[in-house]
Amino acid sequence: MAYEIVFAHGIWQVLARGKNFIPHNIGVYGATESGKTTLDKQFTTKGEVRELGLLDRTHHDKTHFISRELKLPSATKKHIKSEGLERTIVSSDIGGHVQYHSMWLRDMIKRKVSTVVIVVDHRHLLDSDNLANQTALGYLVRALSTKTIPKGLTLRQRLRARKYAPKRIILLANKADEWLDEEGYDLWDKGFIARHSIFDVFREDMYALHEVHIPVYIDAISARYGWNVENAVLQGMKI
Repeated sequence: MAYEIVFAHGIWQVLARGKNFIPHNIGVYGATESGKTTLDKQFTTKGEVRELGLLDRTHHDKTHFISRELKLPSATKKHIKSEGLERTIVSSDIGGHVQYHSMWLRDMIKRKVSTVVIVVDHRHLLDSDNLANQTALGYLVRALSTKTIPKGLTLRQRLRARKYAPKRIILLANKADEWLDEEGYDLWDKGFIARHSIFDVFREDMYALHEVHIPVYIDAISARYGWNVENAVLQGMKI
């Protein structure tokens, strides 16, 4: 009997461990210069990421010269782990310019993305007229709420799009090394980072997602310096 218990426990551990290596499709989206490319680099190789410039911005070519459709980048696998949690994720780096917004939706549906990561920064705190973060999140919220079907899908994908919804959305306020002060860190440390003023402009969109039964996990990160990056994503994937 004791041998059987030990054997069964060993099998359970192997199965539990094996789950961590099953690829999990995530989509990382957000306004241009919010830090999506830096986050992708951080997922791939841990450590401080060099500051990216204009030449590093993500852009996309057309599928062919007479087409209006833009080519989606290839998705790649990364293995992330933090505080006893680990998963293999599959993601791609898609640009944040307004003309690329529909590509986010196409990517989500084509790859059957179950976890959507929205990256924002603090630009709206510095300039209330800068609505880039709100525009990016608002586009996805409206698209998911109305079951918008983007162009560039096959018939099967269009049929899938009618019922598609991600299992969760993770809203990450990036560049915490620039905006998270002592008071804000205290909120984060106590688990109340969602109360921070950086998220105020997004609350109506978060309520809208709640209405269509898509849970939202909120956290702060610094993609460039690797602070709370993997832990935020892994904790978010638990909801």
